[in-house]
Amino acid sequence: MPLHRSLLTLPLLLAGLSLVAGCQKTETHAPASMSSSLVGPSAVLPASAASLPASASEVIKGIYFWGPEVETISPCNTNQTFWLDGSESALAPLEEMALDKANRANEAYQPIYAELRVIRKGQATDGFAVEYDGVVELQEVIASNAEVPSGCKLIEVPTPPAEPASEPASAAMDAASQPASAPAARSKAG
Repeated sequence: MPLHRSLLTLPLLLAGLSLVAGCQKTETHAPASMSSSLVGPSAVLPASAASLPASASEVIKGIYFWGPEVETISPCNTNQTFWLDGSESALAPLEEMALDKANRANEAYQPIYAELRVIRKGQATDGFAVEYDGVVELQEVIASNAEVPSGCKLIEVPTPPAEPASEPASAAMDAASQPASAPAARSKAG
């Protein structure tokens, strides 16, 4: 996941816009194993998931987010996030559960645990989906739960340390932030 997206995705997901509703298929217990968040025809591990053919169906166990301009699934214990596409009827149970949870929390973009049968569609070329690791098309909601099991987490890409500014550049930045801008503002106002 590119750094700029990881820095923007979570704040957006936790923003506070009030959208996200109800539930249909709800699993009342956590899945037996969280060791692999992607389970496909050959039990593919998350790190090698990108090598699957685009038309192969697979199961993603992960965290679903829904809200304005966001509909994503992040496989458990990875730093990947995929744009989730699908028919209205296929997506409705997840959207309703997410909206209900957001309404109860009074905050949008609430995490929902989901096990989804999907088909990879590759990388998006336009729209909000281009900011993600790819697009997956929902075929079936196998299970969903408003509570995310403790064994299913989002892994963040570490932020690289900032390079220290050189002394002349730092002094120039300090000088630029001093009252020099204040007189300009006063002269415009006067």
